[in-house]
Amino acid sequence: MKNILFNLIAILTLATSVQAQSGGVLWMGSRNATGEARAVHAALKKAYDAFLAGDLKTGFAIYTEDASEIGPDGNITHGKKAMEEGWEAFSKMTDKPAVFKYENVQVRLLTPDVALAIWDSEADIVLNGQQIGGKSKDAAVLRKIKGEWKIEFDQLTPMLGMPALDADRKD
Repeated sequence: MKNILFNLIAILTLATSVQAQSGGVLWMGSRNATGEARAVHAALKKAYDAFLAGDLKTGFAIYTEDASEIGPDGNITHGKKAMEEGWEAFSKMTDKPAVFKYENVQVRLLTPDVALAIWDSEADIVLNGQQIGGKSKDAAVLRKIKGEWKIEFDQLTPMLGMPALDADRKD
């Protein structure tokens, strides 16, 4: 009886593990990503590198024409053209070009042509002498279109300090 119970648990564990992998519930960082997950990482890296280099055309190429974004201020922008125009207007207001850093990118394939990506980012943005950038948690839904991974939706959530939690961490 113990052997039957042990074998049943082992089979259920294995079946759940196999189903979880094929169902896309595993998150993959860039070091262990393979196949399509690696392609999503590469597409995001190409876009971020382009934005950092000031190449907005290549950076915005990762977005679909109808993409939407929720910015760190909570505003929703619909359409790549509106995002480009918004970025251009914002860039004219800043004291210097914004500098971004992104890391800890994790990708989860939801289907063979839809992926969810999350990452940490940090923005160095100065407006009228005041630092308005900071750390955020970001997420994007990407879809594979004609062999290329494109962002359909993304959002940036600022990481705000929680005084009670921050005090607990100092102890």
